[in-house]
Amino acid sequence: MEKGTFTSKKDLKEGLRQVAALIKRNYGVSVWFVEILGKRWSYLAGEEEMISPFSLNERVKIDERFGLIADRWKEIPEKDRRKIIASVKRIIRENYA
Repeated sequence: MEKGTFTSKKDLKEGLRQVAALIKRNYGVSVWFVEILGKRWSYLAGEEEMISPFSLNERVKIDERFGLIADRWKEIPEKDRRKIIASVKRIIRENYA
């Protein structure tokens, strides 16, 4: 059972890493996916460079457990942002249900 859980989390991270790479390539926006642990947003996958606590990053809650931090999220067209969130929710559902 634990082995399956580990594989799912590994697949989740890889799926989110791929989404972050596509967002960076298509929009030039850096994205970090996080796990929400109370008030703490803990890095899970995405850009490999560190998140600056002093920059104007935007937090976007995907669901109760996961979110994303982006450097210029609002620069992505709203329609595309909705598609990205839907894709991320699908990846979470498929790999971490």
